[in-house]
Amino acid sequence: MREHLLRFDKSKTYVFVDCETFNLCLNNSYNLPWQIAMIKVVAGKKIAEKDFYIKWDTDLEIGEEAARITRYSQKKMDDRGIPPEEAFPTIKDWLDNADWIIAHNMLGFDLYLIRDFYKINNLDYRHLMPKILDTNALAKGIKLGIPYREGEDSLIEYQYRMMNTRKKGVRTNLTALGRGYDIDHDYGKLHDAIVDLELNLKVWDKIKWQIEI
Repeated sequence: MREHLLRFDKSKTYVFVDCETFNLCLNNSYNLPWQIAMIKVVAGKKIAEKDFYIKWDTDLEIGEEAARITRYSQKKMDDRGIPPEEAFPTIKDWLDNADWIIAHNMLGFDLYLIRDFYKINNLDYRHLMPKILDTNALAKGIKLGIPYREGEDSLIEYQYRMMNTRKKGVRTNLTALGRGYDIDHDYGKLHDAIVDLELNLKVWDKIKWQIEI
């Protein structure tokens, strides 16, 4: 009986999350998320989305190249930006109440930003860990032919192991996965958090049929 597998379970709430940041540093003393987007999915259907532009009280500035890649717009930030204390309650509510949290390269990047956001608010983030599904790590396991086997590792241990396994020629970035799965998407607009999440949702809909979770 395989009805317990996620691909068959229509009752779970998934929250897809993505952060766009000033740079690639993993410490909030040197980097902060200026955009945090989330999509809430139940039974394979998007039921809600949030797209926060966050104005931090910081001297950090986004570099020219990072601004170009992520399409950072100061005008959009001026028009839509809100202070972090306004964004955090919704972010916390969605993540805390999700059955599963899905992100691409979450364990290698986004988790550090989310962890620090919780810490800034004097809260522990570790209850989120068992709910994480990192599509980068899971896709790497598929491409390497190393499936997750319940009882050998915990799911989070398996994903960290895959994240840290390297093999020449194995590409699991979001664009490579989307094109590899022949997914129709506007790839020219990637690096906007919502656009990335829309693609990651499509990628997850492929991956979930290839994993025994």
